[in-house]
Amino acid sequence: MWKLTADMVNGILILQVLTLQFIGVAFAAALDSTLGKNRQRIMIALIALSFLLVLQNYAEYVLVEWVFAPTWRTFVAALGYSLRPAIIVLFVYMISPKGKHWWTWILVAINAIMHSTAFFTSLVFTITDENAWGGGPLNDLCLIISSILLAYHLFVGAREFSQEKKIGALMPVVFTLVVIAGIVLDATKNFYIQHWVDYVTISVVACCTFYYMWMHFVFTSRYRNALLAEQRFNTMISQMQPHFIYNSLSAIAEMDGMPKEAQNAIVDFSMYLRENLDAMTSEELVTFDKELEHIKKYVALEVLRFGDKVKVVYDVEQTDFLLPALTAQMLVENAVKHGITKKYEGGTVTISAKKEGKCYVVTVTDDGVGFDTAKDISGGHLGINNVRKRLEYAMGGKLTIESEIGKGTKAVITLPEAKGGTV
Repeated sequence: MWKLTADMVNGILILQVLTLQFIGVAFAAALDSTLGKNRQRIMIALIALSFLLVLQNYAEYVLVEWVFAPTWRTFVAALGYSLRPAIIVLFVYMISPKGKHWWTWILVAINAIMHSTAFFTSLVFTITDENAWGGGPLNDLCLIISSILLAYHLFVGAREFSQEKKIGALMPVVFTLVVIAGIVLDATKNFYIQHWVDYVTISVVACCTFYYMWMHFVFTSRYRNALLAEQRFNTMISQMQPHFIYNSLSAIAEMDGMPKEAQNAIVDFSMYLRENLDAMTSEELVTFDKELEHIKKYVALEVLRFGDKVKVVYDVEQTDFLLPALTAQMLVENAVKHGITKKYEGGTVTISAKKEGKCYVVTVTDDGVGFDTAKDISGGHLGINNVRKRLEYAMGGKLTIESEIGKGTKAVITLPEAKGGTV
């Protein structure tokens, strides 16, 4: 009769603890909007592979201690060696989800392919018909590839988080040291003493939790700093006494002898400034009609500055919908500032608004210098990331950017009618 031993009970308890930990981190990551969608998906994938590695450890323990099945043990061992480098790569993507890390997957694939040869060669390892382990000439392949990936993980972490607080920036180093400690413990333990879970697996599981906590701390800190900066800005705006500025500009425009063109420019600038400040201190949506009027004031000021270099074409079919203030205006400003005025002869910005199916679509196109969309555009192009986040959070909208160097840029705002786009 089958009997539940103390060893089995310990194994079950360990599995329960690890499973609950994985479930808790997975739920927390899935609900944590501060991580961003890319990192949320990567974290879920990381948890799934780490849990699979735990199950692999359990299967290997059973196949070594109780079940005589060399073929299955070969498969389970190859799976374990294939999972470890893949997990390290996912940690790299957690740090830099948009980075070009494609070559790391090549190493992961090579490692997996070579270990799968254990079914018909002894190049990496072999499980004999007596269920005994035998190492081949490439027995250390997984260790070598994992070491390369760990070093790259350190490099990416140092590059991405060099501006963070010193303690926070050390997390990639801590992760690497914890994994190395697990590898060393597995390599130096008595070969004849088996464990339900390898030390390196335990270190990976621990790092999943630590990494999520660290990422959450980093991004909530950034959000808090951004919020404080916004509060300081609002305080500064309130101290500027905007009404004094508007009244002063109006008084200047009404001075005797002021040329009509200068009067119009001052009035346009005064109204443009007033509407900008009002939008910055309000979270309410505005009609596209109002946004379009604001855009026209901005365009009038830029035409005054650049003359015939700035041409704007309006192709507006629909205006009775809502959107976050200054979102379309930001795109027009980018088209002028970073697109057509960078060309000696200038260019044309086309603004269109129409309804397509159940969405309202605003398109800002320019025939300017264009740019490389593969690069981060948040620094060089005014407010793109801010516009994208405001559209998403305010009404489930999205912003897509297409650009080709030397030919121009196309920015498209898509607003679902069902999320409040209609006036």
